[in-house]
Amino acid sequence: MAGAWRRGMKWLSGRCLCCAAHGLSCLITTRTPSSQHTLLFDTGPDESIFERNVIRLGVDMDGVNAMMLSHGHWDHAGAMPRALQMMTLANGGRRVPTYMHPDMFASRAVKAKDGRPMRMEDIRSQHVLAANGADLIITRDEQSVLSNTVFISGEIPRMTSFEKGMPGQHRLDAAGEWTHDELLADERFVAVHLANKGLFVFTACSHAGLINVLTHGAERFPGIPLFGVLGGLRLAGPTEAMIPETVDALEAFDLQVIAAAHCTGWSRTAAPRASATRRAATGSRGWVRSIAA
Repeated sequence: MAGAWRRGMKWLSGRCLCCAAHGLSCLITTRTPSSQHTLLFDTGPDESIFERNVIRLGVDMDGVNAMMLSHGHWDHAGAMPRALQMMTLANGGRRVPTYMHPDMFASRAVKAKDGRPMRMEDIRSQHVLAANGADLIITRDEQSVLSNTVFISGEIPRMTSFEKGMPGQHRLDAAGEWTHDELLADERFVAVHLANKGLFVFTACSHAGLINVLTHGAERFPGIPLFGVLGGLRLAGPTEAMIPETVDALEAFDLQVIAAAHCTGWSRTAAPRASATRRAATGSRGWVRSIAA
């Protein structure tokens, strides 16, 4: 409310409020002594909600320098065309570097109990995204972008025995058949090195597994401590059985911040907090602040 008042709100009203939805979208701004860069990391599920929240939050879309899609799911990509339109309208028509994995465009579904595929909305085609202002960079490889202030991972190696992807997901193959696609190889994360703190990881859904994500981040930047993680931890529903192993493995990273968001589940956000309480009680190193969102 205070922020809306500063931006000119004249009365308290529902029209001044942001709107929540199932999905994730993060605006990540990096600042150095000589520069500032902003990355739009996913866009959430719906164009109208994205636009509403951008306006309510007073976001300057001219200041968004690039966009990245974490993986090919509708609840992270639904507003991509409108986001591109808003950015190019604000920046005078300048095309927006847009980082994607080639497998994100596959048609996907989860199988219902009766065996029928429950289809997901497809990611908008390269042609549609380009027509709305995207300068597409489509690759499986990792990249350092925005003057090397933001790291976009490549495909995440699967190292643990208990993180098995998204149970029940299928994809449409070239022959028109639904085949298993539980590993979601197109998922990637973003990392930023925070001055005097360490590496902060943004993981949209953690279909690869939170521990696999953090392990890969630590391996890519040896000598830099992991400071925190924000995003979906994917510990609800079919993956809920992984909670004890995930919490135990988390302790080795000694994170200072865990911001558990989309697809984590309320009861799951309590597990890292309970672990932190146990460690504090026994005098172990570190304190994890678990933030439910």
